[in-house]
Amino acid sequence: MPDSTDTAGPARGYRASQKLLHWLTVLAVAAQFAVGYNLDLDDDCDPPGEDLSGGDTSDAFEDRLDRLEDQCEARADDYDLLGGGFDLAELHLVLGLTVLALGVARPLWRRVAGLPPWSEHLSAAQRRLSTWTERALMSLLVLVPLSGLLLVGTGDDAWLPLHVGAHVAFFVALAAHLSTNLRPAVLRRML
Repeated sequence: MPDSTDTAGPARGYRASQKLLHWLTVLAVAAQFAVGYNLDLDDDCDPPGEDLSGGDTSDAFEDRLDRLEDQCEARADDYDLLGGGFDLAELHLVLGLTVLALGVARPLWRRVAGLPPWSEHLSAAQRRLSTWTERALMSLLVLVPLSGLLLVGTGDDAWLPLHVGAHVAFFVALAAHLSTNLRPAVLRRML
């Protein structure tokens, strides 16, 4: 389906709306991974020596541990990421929901907007690889956040292998996707 607003022409590139969804997805996924890999879910503010408390320590030492823990928790409560009131875990959740929404919206919008013809710079094998990697990436844009929501929502670490495995699969599919699409002649269609 040609788009009269597409200055590159329908045979040369994607619609502006498809480009916007693609690059919003790239930004959301990059932010999600950056936040996720910097997230410390084990940060419980227990000061060093906490394991000694409870009868093996003096009252003064216990008071010191309590003060250190209270200070840590106050810093965590006061943490205001980008002025939005989110801590990293909450931002990770919001980004995950954003990636999930984009992961659902993109294939639906593809059905409405269609796709341009294949780039003449891709061989038949590269077209097949591109088809399968895009399908994998679109599926993983749903599976990664859903598995994360299951992990957090149930509190059951049994979902962790699925979440980690989905990350690994995502990076494999992304590498394959980039191997066919990071050439200038092909990349121009999405810019």
